[in-house]
Amino acid sequence: MRWFRRTRRVNVGTYTDPITTPAPKIEEQIEDGVLVALAAVRLKVTNRLIVRSLRDGKAYNDERVRLRVTKEILNVAVEKEKDAARVRAILETVADKPGAADFADDFRARDAKTLKRRAKVSSGLAARLAELATDPELVGEVADRAHQAFLDEFAVSVDHGVRALRDSASGAPLSVRERKVALQGVSDDLEKLGRASTAAAE
Repeated sequence: MRWFRRTRRVNVGTYTDPITTPAPKIEEQIEDGVLVALAAVRLKVTNRLIVRSLRDGKAYNDERVRLRVTKEILNVAVEKEKDAARVRAILETVADKPGAADFADDFRARDAKTLKRRAKVSSGLAARLAELATDPELVGEVADRAHQAFLDEFAVSVDHGVRALRDSASGAPLSVRERKVALQGVSDDLEKLGRASTAAAE
């Protein structure tokens, strides 16, 4: 009786070190950071539009939205400059700390190069955002996209609400034409509300 069966050896090849890829340029990291920051600003302004319209009953004001976009971009710029200052402060303490880190925030001398790069990226991103906050074309584009996102969200909510009422009443879904008529009615009501709010403010 054979107690041990011989297994066939499989050739898995020879290990080779992975090809090292160069780190992205600082300018590229800054531009990537700008895209992320502007997306976050757009989302924040969209949420504010939803709150002001649905909760507070405020009419859309393009100038006010542009000011909000500028403020939010500057807020991110300030936050990134604080990040850069914090990393620079850490850099001053790592020179006399050799060896490997014991935990995630335990930076050592070997981390100095990475920390310097991080500080440059954060500081450069802060400067770039501060510059973009003064660009009326970019601010207007972010404001328009935020407004459009708000309208899209509102249309979806109205569509779901009307569909739910329709389904509960007849059990049949809305047609495309019925949906457009329902949304047009809501749009007319919002326009009237906007005019009334403006008149009351004046």
